[in-house]
Amino acid sequence: MGVSTRSIAQAIAAGKVAVPRRGWLSSPLAPVDAMRALELGGILGGHSALQSYGVWSDGEDLVVATQPSASRLPPVASGERRIWAITRFPNTGDRQWRVSLIDALVQHARAVDRPSLVASVDSALHQRMLSAAGLGLLLEALPGHLRGMRRELDSRSMSGTESKLRVACAAAGLKVEPQAAINRVGFVDLLIDDWLIVEVDSRQFHDPPSSQHRDRVRDGNAVLGSFGSLRFDYQLIQFELEWCIDVILARLRSGRPEVDVTGAVSTTLPNSPVE
Repeated sequence: MGVSTRSIAQAIAAGKVAVPRRGWLSSPLAPVDAMRALELGGILGGHSALQSYGVWSDGEDLVVATQPSASRLPPVASGERRIWAITRFPNTGDRQWRVSLIDALVQHARAVDRPSLVASVDSALHQRMLSAAGLGLLLEALPGHLRGMRRELDSRSMSGTESKLRVACAAAGLKVEPQAAINRVGFVDLLIDDWLIVEVDSRQFHDPPSSQHRDRVRDGNAVLGSFGSLRFDYQLIQFELEWCIDVILARLRSGRPEVDVTGAVSTTLPNSPVE
């Protein structure tokens, strides 16, 4: 790139450039996880690579993808995991600090259950980071028992927890539609059996007071439109998924509400103060 060895040495000495591993230079603004992966003799892999792409995934430990031929590697610390991985779908362009998206999904498939994998693939599809051709390559690279999951995928799902709940509902034999449009309510995360609205709340989009106010109005309009409604948060879906399904089934057994209020459905948000 036209930078002299002397200039590089001066930048390193001044702390403007870091050397995470021999042959590598990095900006101080480089992702910390990527720097650590290089220090450990690999690059970001599995769910760590997926998160660096902005794809939803389960997992908190640092996953370091290392070529099987690598040697004299430093030991990983607590919260770090090394996987031995051959690059099957290499990134193009200049030298990379993470595996490709498809390789990351293949690696992730070894570490998570089927619903979690579906959630990650849904996320990649929803964000248009995975093309139809790429999906075909991914499915061919997965173990045989996972290749049939194409029918479980849905790019309309807007979050991983929404995908996981959708898959669980389908497994329970329920008719479920993601991101269904309902008159005077708007788009809802899941619509089950054509009348039960299930929303998956996240802190980012549902905790602010203004969002809570909007959600209450939507819930009220759903009731006035003879729809039932339930809400689950991230913690419940991640750690109490069976309980969530039990609640949904119990609500379905109670039957669809009957409301006959002519003209009572609000088409705009009330201007009441938010507390």
